[in-house]
Amino acid sequence: MCGIVGMIRPGKQDPTRELEDALKRLAHRGPDDRGTWFDTTIQAGRPFTVGLGHVRLSILDLSPKGRQPMVSKDGAVIVHNGEIYNYLELREGLKEEGYTFHTDTDTEVILAAYHRWGPPCVDHFIGMWAFAIWDGATLFVSRDRLGKKPLYFYHDTTTRFLAFASEIKAFKGIDRVAWLPDEKTVFRYLAFGEMEQHGATFYQGIREYPAGRSLSYAPGDTHVRPRRYWTLSDEQYDVDEKEAVVNTAELLHDSLRLRLRSDAPLGLSLSGWLDSTLLLALMNEYGLESPPVFSSGYAETGYNETRYTEIATRHLKCAPKATTCDATQFQNDFEHLVYHLDQPSRLPGPYSQWQVARLASNDVKVLIDGQGADELAGGYVYYLPLSIRESWWMDTVRDLADLMLTAWANRHVLSQYPRQQIWERISGRAGIFQNRALRKAWASQFEQEAPAWTEFMHLNPMLRHALLEGSLPPLLRYGDRVSMAFGIENRCPFLDHRLVAYVSALPASLKIRGGQTKWIFRMVAKGKIPDAIRTRRMKMGFPTPVGSWLRNSLLQSCRRWFYDYQGIAWFNRWVNTEAALYLLEEHASRRHDHQALLWRLLSVGAWLKTAELQ
Repeated sequence: MCGIVGMIRPGKQDPTRELEDALKRLAHRGPDDRGTWFDTTIQAGRPFTVGLGHVRLSILDLSPKGRQPMVSKDGAVIVHNGEIYNYLELREGLKEEGYTFHTDTDTEVILAAYHRWGPPCVDHFIGMWAFAIWDGATLFVSRDRLGKKPLYFYHDTTTRFLAFASEIKAFKGIDRVAWLPDEKTVFRYLAFGEMEQHGATFYQGIREYPAGRSLSYAPGDTHVRPRRYWTLSDEQYDVDEKEAVVNTAELLHDSLRLRLRSDAPLGLSLSGWLDSTLLLALMNEYGLESPPVFSSGYAETGYNETRYTEIATRHLKCAPKATTCDATQFQNDFEHLVYHLDQPSRLPGPYSQWQVARLASNDVKVLIDGQGADELAGGYVYYLPLSIRESWWMDTVRDLADLMLTAWANRHVLSQYPRQQIWERISGRAGIFQNRALRKAWASQFEQEAPAWTEFMHLNPMLRHALLEGSLPPLLRYGDRVSMAFGIENRCPFLDHRLVAYVSALPASLKIRGGQTKWIFRMVAKGKIPDAIRTRRMKMGFPTPVGSWLRNSLLQSCRRWFYDYQGIAWFNRWVNTEAALYLLEEHASRRHDHQALLWRLLSVGAWLKTAELQ
């Protein structure tokens, strides 16, 4: 795992200073090495300078031979962030065709694959990646199928200036890139809690490069037009239940097998839920009898997974390590967390991941994670209504008690959202001025905006949307930024594109059955993990008791934060601090629950401060 940056600009200006500035801001992503490269090319009679930079987290081939930017014998130059898990198989095939290799890295395999197949090389890759290859005439850019690895770009159509980077903060020191907030995105976040919409970011002109797409860009091109090379099909399999369970198990097994390849220490993030516990059981089956596993919790009732992580670690072979956090530690970490996230988060869940990553960084550089199973097989309680809608009425009556038990077990989920927001979601009507802390003079310019709620009548289309556009993209951003803040590579076996394509095409009845969410993975886990975890109804996600802390131990700190952020011109333009403080008092006195809204207001302030958007 690494960080990359690059640019193509008219003229012959040396980009080294800007590249080095960007790499300094990405240093946490690659503490082991760094490098830059640039050259000048003539396109249509005009000179253009191409510059590439890379910071390295050494995972495969830890020697200096793996340094990037890496140059092939034919002069192609690559910067790569990610892992091609099937690189050994690809390398053997390429060797048979006459290719030779001088490193044990997957990066060199990408270069050879591009030479052999050109842009379609990405169809051969199993993994997660964001890379750019300059071949002397064009820049080839690609991002993995589900967007596991981040990539952002800035393109000026007038000057033909192009820049890209793994994280948005890297753009701050690059000339010609505007460093200004995108106010429409900020409004939609504050008013509707929306994230990652159609490539927009919280910064003017800086776009998220879309997942599952590749681009061939020649210096001087007017537009950036990524080409889709992969997406999920609408196809649905008609398959026997037993066959579906066997096939799913085999795909998950192979996905994990590939993701256990590492020349650096490897461990597991353990949540006490089905997904990560199943991965631990499979790691044991692959001969890892004492893998280090890391978990976090809180003392507050309803936010502690300790009971279940202890069950998992007693029944399966591992070396467990756990951490508990309190409000004081969160207070010290809050602005650092927002800085590394690059953009505000919808809820404070990433802080639980932050704790695990910090704990794990003392022992490992690779962390296996259960992310993606919920979006793939309907793990959240709000998927239940759609499964009912698709069931025969007699099945619904039969399963009603089971459904009610699951809904009751997950009632804690509703506590994270204000009643007004829940009602707006049910009714389909949003009042943008319900956020009383927004300055009306500013918000009124967005009165035509409406939340991008998407209604689905069937479960499978909703799950495909969650994977490609809905809940998964921001969750992947959180996971990447939090793990990389501590120099850790995050690997997600449930997001292998082969497994994703197969399970997505299974009938909805194999994903949610009665009150059982993720039925297909529960069947795969049968006999492998303790039933107390396998049959567990409650889905906690990444709960963080910030709402409770804001009523007591964080109350004074929250007031100070608001007064501090009031001094930032942008924050004062958007937010009425006195109104925000009144919402805080309502929350603290339990007259209303404003935890989600207060989190967004505080996150915007911390984002402006840490990003130096004055």
